[in-house]
Amino acid sequence: MVDVDWVRRSVWNRINTSGRPVDRSSENRIKRWILFDGNRERVATALLAAVFGVLLVMGGIWPIEYQELLSETTMIQTVFNTLLSGTILLVSIVVSIAAVGISQELTSLSDQFERVDTTIDFQSQIEDHGIVDVSPARPGQFTAVVLRSIKERADELQRLEESGSGPYRDEVDRLRSDIHENTEEVLTTFARVPSGSTDELLTGLNYDSSWQLYQSRRILTEYGEQLTSEERAVIEDIVDTLHTLMVCREYFKTLYYKLELSDLSTTLLTVSLPIIVFITYVLLALDTGMFPDVTLLGYTPLTVFISFAYTISLAPYAVLTSYVLRAAAVTKRTPEEGPFVLDADRETAYDTNGGRESEDDSE
Repeated sequence: MVDVDWVRRSVWNRINTSGRPVDRSSENRIKRWILFDGNRERVATALLAAVFGVLLVMGGIWPIEYQELLSETTMIQTVFNTLLSGTILLVSIVVSIAAVGISQELTSLSDQFERVDTTIDFQSQIEDHGIVDVSPARPGQFTAVVLRSIKERADELQRLEESGSGPYRDEVDRLRSDIHENTEEVLTTFARVPSGSTDELLTGLNYDSSWQLYQSRRILTEYGEQLTSEERAVIEDIVDTLHTLMVCREYFKTLYYKLELSDLSTTLLTVSLPIIVFITYVLLALDTGMFPDVTLLGYTPLTVFISFAYTISLAPYAVLTSYVLRAAAVTKRTPEEGPFVLDADRETAYDTNGGRESEDDSE
């Protein structure tokens, strides 16, 4: 009997190889697809199609000038010679960077043992905290377990809040509400990511743990004497779990960059060799000058051929652009590391007090 659900997931994984690493529902769909959701090879193909379309439009707007420009064989040959040299140089640079990444994996047995041992010890931390009996093996599931633990602690804060009172309740309520909103958003995102995909590594990157860690530490410091023992224990547990989340997501982001670099190197090498052969053929074809002098809808065979050849020659650069765009977008969306808050929309006590929180407290 055919497993319909397995077939559906397999087809979905092939069609959409990228999930939604961060919440981008309010963004333009085209921008979202180019930066995050789109398969990198398809994004590169779309960029090349846009270049080809622009060249054809230019040939249609200025047909005479464009035709005369392309007739200058020496200049066109110089352009393609430059593209050929640039492609070879680009491949050399990317392969060198990939070699540096591979060299970091060539370590001694003791280093490998320490690396694996450290990872296992880190996984054991959530088991020691009673979050889960056995740590999940998949990165996305591991992140989801940690986030659910944070949410459970927030629910416990809500229960304690209903049975007590105090001037710090507004601050605690802000923390609890933010945890609920963030965890629901990320867990919803995780549910849409195909199991086993690379984008599992990015599911927790948009979680705003920096502000929550700041808020938790601020509550413990400013209202420590007013908190009940149960509330203090819960907030301290939230701080410890947020620390675990920060460490694991930075590690997952490192793994993601490593896999992206590997995919970039493989794709670029696969594309570049045919492109080098193709550019060589173009240079030989230009030397012959055997293009019929006919016009169809304002376009000559030379115009279409040069436009197509130039577009194809840009394929390695389009591949590099598609990968770098997503890597740069991921880095830009997740600059926080540790307790520092870089989001301008997030308000801290120093913002509201004009940077004089410590002076007010001392008084």
